[in-house]
Amino acid sequence: MLGDPNEGYELGMLAETLERDDLSPETRGRLWSAARSLFEQSPKAGLGVGFGAVRDGGIEIRSVVEDVDSFPAAAMLMPGDLIVGAEGLGLTSSEDLRAVILSHEPGELLNLLVERGGQVLDLDLPLGSFGSLRGAAPMSPMIADRAIQLRWSRRGITIPEPPTAGGGISADDWVSAGYPEPPGPFRATNARRTPSVVQPGSAREVHVGVGVLTRGRIEPWSNRANAEGSMDQTRRIVLSRQMDIARTRIKLLNGGLETLKVQVNENPDDPRLMQKVTAATNELRAAERDLARATMEFNSIAPTP
Repeated sequence: MLGDPNEGYELGMLAETLERDDLSPETRGRLWSAARSLFEQSPKAGLGVGFGAVRDGGIEIRSVVEDVDSFPAAAMLMPGDLIVGAEGLGLTSSEDLRAVILSHEPGELLNLLVERGGQVLDLDLPLGSFGSLRGAAPMSPMIADRAIQLRWSRRGITIPEPPTAGGGISADDWVSAGYPEPPGPFRATNARRTPSVVQPGSAREVHVGVGVLTRGRIEPWSNRANAEGSMDQTRRIVLSRQMDIARTRIKLLNGGLETLKVQVNENPDDPRLMQKVTAATNELRAAERDLARATMEFNSIAPTP
């Protein structure tokens, strides 16, 4: 009944209960399921573009719809544009962007930072209806949950995050569990087959073993040294990618701020422009902190020469 809009329930009603921090996992799960059901049946916004590759710290626009009457934002965007920020939020995947779009209702404005031809544009785009999109990718439960959280956040509603099972287990914990000191009953031995993956006849880098990018055969758990090295290599790959994204975002956000400052000089009495400058500045500072943190961690686990 809670997930049926015909019963008179609304998302805001469920939020009042979900804001509590004393809910059992089952109760919280049931409420989220009901909220997702209500959200799926409620009006949601659509941008009217198809997303392409994730590159240079942004989401590439692959295509735009022809129906600009229903999706006026499509007339303001072009294939090849790179969306590098949405309402002050960083983007690491098209799922992030879809959640931001779907968190709005049709007719609302969506603020995007778009890189086009080396320039960063600050655009307020009118949104159409997700229900009018043809061939749109289905909305996954993960995207729906994120969209709901964003919609509530704009209205001052904060839902506490439940603890994630295993979230506090570090890479060192995993290695220590496989190779306890002193040796325990589950210590790896030659009698137990060690996991390995083979990439035959190719030099292409692939994910194998515990997620390490490598070539050929790897047996990451054959001994403790290999396990620790595999974990460190995996982490370095992740951190290297985070550093590249942060550097690109810093460059693009600086360009966006220059554009906004020009607009502020031309329209000094527009309060929305000052709000955008503040949001972009905060995002820039966050990107600089992300770069500094990732760089420090990367250097701490970099292999010694």
